[in-house]
Amino acid sequence: MNPLIILTAATGPREGVRPAAAIRPIRADDIPRLDAMYRDAYAHALPQPPERAVGWIDALLDGAEGRHVPEASAVLAGPDGQLAAAIIVTEPASGTAEAWDSVIAELFTHPDHRRQGLAEELLGHCLHVLHTLGRTRVAVAVDSGNSAALALYLSRDFRRLADDDGD
Repeated sequence: MNPLIILTAATGPREGVRPAAAIRPIRADDIPRLDAMYRDAYAHALPQPPERAVGWIDALLDGAEGRHVPEASAVLAGPDGQLAAAIIVTEPASGTAEAWDSVIAELFTHPDHRRQGLAEELLGHCLHVLHTLGRTRVAVAVDSGNSAALALYLSRDFRRLADDDGD
């Protein structure tokens, strides 16, 4: 696994809003499909040990990495109506003193639906919702070898933590 890069960004209102009828909150009955989609999305390089990947989505929603922020967490269906992408947002882990008030714990797209702008759509939705909730800063940890994820976040004005804190 490559080193992780922590990126942060300010939240803000959504620009260029497209109809987002396919974006909806995560429901309990989505969890089995999200678990499978997560494993498919990272089939060649799970960001954690395979045994931890089983039940990972459920654990995130239950607060394993910080209190889940359900308003900003969502799924997006593809043209076929099946779940195609998801974003899960939490608060920073308990007991940490971070410069951000929200964390993108996961943002992933099923391999059959990549390169369609779905992750960008969910990210824009998330940043807008966080802004409406009064949250001002969000962070995400990205594998340094995941060029697609880095490009997405950098295109939305996320910056390396060192760029933000002067280190």
